[in-house]
Parts: sequence; C-alpha cells; structure tokens
Amino acid sequence: MTDDGILVDRIEDGLNISVESAIEVQKAVAELTSDRPVPTVVDMRAVGYADRAARHMFGASTEESSELAAALVVGPSSSQTMAQAFIAMGPQRPIEVFTSEREALDWVRTFLPDPEDGSR
Repeated sequence: MTDDGILVDRIEDGLNISVESAIEVQKAVAELTSDRPVPTVVDMRAVGYADRAARHMFGASTEESSELAAALVVGPSSSQTMAQAFIAMGPQRPIEVFTSEREALDWVRTFLPDPEDGSR
C-alpha cells in the first residue's frame, strides 16, 4: 500500500495465476485493506498466464472485490491481451489499462476520498 492508500500489486515474473492462487491473493488483499475497497494498481507486465476461473474471480463485482477502481499496467506482451480479455468480462468498477505505472497511479488517485469531507 502506498502512503495515500493505493494498493499496488506487482505480479512476479512469469507467474501463472490459477483460481487457487487468485483466492489466496483475494484473502491477502482483504486482510491488508480491512475488507474495504481501495484504488488499486496491478502491474501485470510479467504475468505468464491467468486461467479463465482466475480472471473471472478478479472480474467480480465491486461488492465482491477489494478494488474501488483498478489500473492495469501492461507491456507489449500477452499481458495486454489478458487485460483486454479481463475488461471484456465487464467488471462493475472503473478499470483502465496503462503502459506506465506513474500514469496508472495518477489515475487511481482520482478515486481516493477527499480528506476534507471523505467524498471522491
């Protein structure tokens, strides 16, 4: 987590994501965020593969997700194709694809609550 409350998840080089590993990720994130949705940056440039069931879990509705909004950071590889397939599933939260982590962070910061009144 960043100091301002953004969850940054950098996927390990060549990691293949199964539904079992997706469940473990969701549990860890829920614990880290105290079960409240937060703006999230997912750096998927190094991902090897994510199976269909794992993509479906990550595409869950906001009520079932730890993500208030998600910025997906992709490279020129298969990560971009996976990101587009994920978005095509129609997750019920704002999602954008970026090639720069800095731009991704800037975008998700717009979903942080205003410290003055708690609104976005």
